[in-house]
Amino acid sequence: MGQSEDRTFKWSELCPDLLRCVLERLSFTDFNRAKYVCSSWHSVSRGCVPKRNQIPWLILFPRDDIIINDNNSSCVLYVPDDRDRVYRTRDLGVDFVRSCCLATYGSWLLMKDTRSNLNILNPLTGENIVLPVTSDYFVPPAPPNNERESIACLWIDERSKDYVVVWQVVEELLLTKKGNNTWRRIAYTRWGYGTQLVYEHKNQTLYFHGYTIRIWYLSGDEPLEESEFFPPANIASWEFLPDRWIDEDKYLREEELFVREYLDSGLYIAVSTVSGEVYKIAIVVQKCKRWLFCLSKMNPIKLRWEVIDSLGDEALILDMGITVLAKDVPGFKRNSIYFSGLDYDRKNPDHIFVFDLTTQEIEPLPQCVFSSLQFSGARWFLPGF
Repeated sequence: MGQSEDRTFKWSELCPDLLRCVLERLSFTDFNRAKYVCSSWHSVSRGCVPKRNQIPWLILFPRDDIIINDNNSSCVLYVPDDRDRVYRTRDLGVDFVRSCCLATYGSWLLMKDTRSNLNILNPLTGENIVLPVTSDYFVPPAPPNNERESIACLWIDERSKDYVVVWQVVEELLLTKKGNNTWRRIAYTRWGYGTQLVYEHKNQTLYFHGYTIRIWYLSGDEPLEESEFFPPANIASWEFLPDRWIDEDKYLREEELFVREYLDSGLYIAVSTVSGEVYKIAIVVQKCKRWLFCLSKMNPIKLRWEVIDSLGDEALILDMGITVLAKDVPGFKRNSIYFSGLDYDRKNPDHIFVFDLTTQEIEPLPQCVFSSLQFSGARWFLPGF
């Protein structure tokens, strides 16, 4: 006994090849936690190829008035396969908290600061890409959390950091890509502010949801607009009422009941990353706290919306404007809508949930998600996408 030495094993001194083997067997979530254990683990992780994440996460943004008092500028992350736990990001700074999130893609957030400048931030790693200043275009001053004055969309490649950002400023659509030091005008939108921008990178197609749905192809040197507009995605409440021209008496009776219970509504579009099909999503919340969802799919031949009752093996991440394959993915519900609130009111915990289209029921999130932070907003995003 006296001859033996008491040796303390240090996890930071694991053989790099052994550590790399362990890290590459971890889930995406565990990998991102493990690489911050110490500097040596972080160094080894740079040479690893982690498993691809396949489930959406929810990010909660802290209130700026709380931050000033608590001196903590981190966000809360909820990962559905860790049902009863939440995680915090690193401290992202006061400027981040005073900014607002306009769009997400993969692990990245498109942020607008109080000076109406944009940057792309990865809250998991702290990486930040500063976008060109819009000095050639008039950006009206507005409170940073007033997202109604700004719509944008983002695409970014996780490895190369190539990116595409489209942003509506007043009645102009502006575009910038990696390597550009300016913004480029795509079009004048004519009918004022739009409500949504969606970019589908596989076909490099941009969808503008305003009074009508307009489409541009961004693969060439010059943006090319589709000559045929999709029919307008009109008013959300119309999707839940019978056709007035078929039976006006029935329409008027149901309209009276509908208006009596009506509280709020929203209308959105989304693009399938599997098939490229375009969807319209009408949402109504009633005074009794009942949520109604109506999905339609664009018939590209007849150029009309056709009501559907299922997304099949896909799931809709409304904040990203896309549907993705969810079949046989643990923690990811197929034929469901991942929802974080109507338009720009993302502060109500009762409005953040997963809606199952098969059962027509809401799956609320665990209470620990909302008790962990006084938040100013929330978004679903898909790290590693």
